[in-house]
Amino acid sequence: MTESNSQWTVDTLKEFMDQRFKDKDKAVIAALAAQEKAVQAALIAAKEAVDKANTASEKRFDSVNEFRKTLSDQATTFLPRPEYVVQHKALQDTVTALANRMDTSEGKKAGSDLTLGKLIAIIGVVGTIIGSIVLLAK
Repeated sequence: MTESNSQWTVDTLKEFMDQRFKDKDKAVIAALAAQEKAVQAALIAAKEAVDKANTASEKRFDSVNEFRKTLSDQATTFLPRPEYVVQHKALQDTVTALANRMDTSEGKKAGSDLTLGKLIAIIGVVGTIIGSIVLLAK
């Protein structure tokens, strides 16, 4: 048999292995704690990102709703096309009637001017005839 010069005994080996297990346990616990912190930080960052996205969406929807309200206000304040057509037709009829009245009035004036001219011409002719008769009678 060969003699071993080893200083290891069952007790020292057990103590050595126990220490190794304790060191490994500490390392695993530290790694798990670090991982938990990383997960918590990631969750916080994700929550902040979701909050920012929600805020941006709310702002966008607010502007969309404001635009819809503007369109709705315009729809209630603008003159509807059928109403415009009716009013436009009434205005056209009024303008046409006024134009006809002016034409008639101008025609009457022209006619009366012509009649007055004829009347003056007739009076002139009659006056000339009477004057000629009076002169010839003398």
